[in-house]
Amino acid sequence: MDVFATLKRMRQILHSQNRVLWPAITAIVAVVVFLSTLQVGINGSGHAYATDVGEIQNALPRWGLIHRSGYPLYTATGSLFATLLRWIGIEPAASVSLFSALWAVVTIGLVVALAQELGVAGPAAALGALVLAVSTSMWVDASIAEVHTLTLAFRAATLLFAVRFSHSGRRHDLLLLTFAFSQGVTHQRSVVLLAPAVAVLVWPQLRALWLGIVPAIGVAVLAPLTYLYMPFRVWTGATWVFGSPGTWAGFWEMVFDNRAERVVRTAAGLQEWLTRASTAMQLLADDIAWPLLAVGLAAWLLLLKGRKRLGLAMTLAWASNLLLTLAIWKARVGDAQLAAKLPVVLVAGLGLALLVDWAWQRSWALGALCGTVLALALVVWGWQVRPFVLSITRDPSAQDVIDMAEQLFPLPEDRLTSLVVLWGHDYWALAYAQECRGQLQGLNLVDHNVNVRSVAEDGRLLTPDETFIVLTPAWWEARLGGRLHLSSAAPGIVELGVKPPVDAADVPVRVGFDLANGIRIRDARLAWEGEDRLWVTIYWEAAQPVKPNYRVAIHLVARDPPEGGEDILAQANALNPVGGWYPTSLWAAGEVVRDDYALAVRPGSLPVAVRIAMYEIDADGAFVNTNWLSLPVAVSREGTQ
Repeated sequence: MDVFATLKRMRQILHSQNRVLWPAITAIVAVVVFLSTLQVGINGSGHAYATDVGEIQNALPRWGLIHRSGYPLYTATGSLFATLLRWIGIEPAASVSLFSALWAVVTIGLVVALAQELGVAGPAAALGALVLAVSTSMWVDASIAEVHTLTLAFRAATLLFAVRFSHSGRRHDLLLLTFAFSQGVTHQRSVVLLAPAVAVLVWPQLRALWLGIVPAIGVAVLAPLTYLYMPFRVWTGATWVFGSPGTWAGFWEMVFDNRAERVVRTAAGLQEWLTRASTAMQLLADDIAWPLLAVGLAAWLLLLKGRKRLGLAMTLAWASNLLLTLAIWKARVGDAQLAAKLPVVLVAGLGLALLVDWAWQRSWALGALCGTVLALALVVWGWQVRPFVLSITRDPSAQDVIDMAEQLFPLPEDRLTSLVVLWGHDYWALAYAQECRGQLQGLNLVDHNVNVRSVAEDGRLLTPDETFIVLTPAWWEARLGGRLHLSSAAPGIVELGVKPPVDAADVPVRVGFDLANGIRIRDARLAWEGEDRLWVTIYWEAAQPVKPNYRVAIHLVARDPPEGGEDILAQANALNPVGGWYPTSLWAAGEVVRDDYALAVRPGSLPVAVRIAMYEIDADGAFVNTNWLSLPVAVSREGTQ
């Protein structure tokens, strides 16, 4: 008898409609999921999901302003959140990720409440919301600094209050609907795609809508006022500002920015439409398992007998965003596409909640079976997705960029050192390290939009060698107003100017090794960087103009001279000196060129020397080497030689 009573009690609990318990339980599960992958350091990932993360990580701790359309509500509240958490010792990168996670958890709770508003029992509503929580896009966006979780919270709130108003006709629900919808559209324009679904839902309450239209308009008018935050921050001295929102032209450009004009275009023909459709389907399959997605969306058409209006509204809510995913096209997957498909998964999760509840109403055993199968499917899917999320949130590339810049220290005290970096991931990583971690102090960090001639006149002009892939030497020459001379400043970093960056008088002749090709090694040094990295610095000197373009060979050897390939422990060959960007044929007579290389030293290896030479390839494809200089490697892996 006690057993039957217990089972009955369990059945009552599992079919309860507690409007606090089930959202709370689901939110707790979501918190655990999102915190397990939270990005706590500066973003290093180049994945499309992380396109703007580094910018946001820099802007919010400074109460700054981000890219179009500005997202003033997000930046203002996010900056406050980051500041409060910084006061208790949480690093800004972690705090802005937590801000995204917070809105993701709010979204999950709203989805549970929406499902319950539709009559779904608490456990089924929770499972439906967790479909969204473990979907790839939601999980990633909840783990990094992004605006999309707040966007989705506004979408879920809009649908929730639209359904409530359709049931009650109360002015209170109308005003909440108006607030969520207007703030959502102001925050992210694509939220307007919910308008058809909202119209279908509120249609039966037209009279109540008309009676409450004046206060509703008053609430809606408040939303655009959030944009006043942008000129306010400019006028109060914000140090991180995108665009010119402090001017009228710049302000209205932000307010009326239509991102669709930049990312949406018509397909060239049927084949391109088919390609887009295939891409969109693959993106959705990457978000959640196809069977779950298909069943969840189909549920709105199959399980709502007598509630066709609701089924139509929810179908419109996801179909419009699927069409948007097809319309966004840049011949590659971008962050806009990845965000546009999120509402499809949200509605599919609600559909699966309906399905489990429908099964439960017909049979306790059938409902329990469906719920168990769905729960297990979500566990399996989450187990597969989590490593991908971690590959984005734990990417160490940003730290590699910071470590590269730290090689420049100590900086010369007599000249300003400016590092020009492409606006984007690398610049954001360095800016964050400088502003939020106190690193790279004294380095003048600027992006590529700066007046490089003015910067060069103020002191040393440096840039990562990878910059030349995008901004060619011709680009620099046009802006500096003269022929470009290059030299290395550290491994991976180039110093440049219209005159040779290295003054021969500053480099004593310590080695003076003649390569017998018109170039000599004026000086060369070795320095251990830890236990596994050897830094090689070479000062080449052109005794005369050199016509051939010589390549560089740097070998770390266990025997000098090596007797076979097994004696070469590591090598750093280059097509041209200075990261491959400064051919010897461009060198002027008497020019001294610094060149830096980093050799990885395997643990347990016993290097005895670093051998340095130049070489060319003759007409028969044979290697023709110059004389080889050997530098002995110190046994102790400390200090400089």
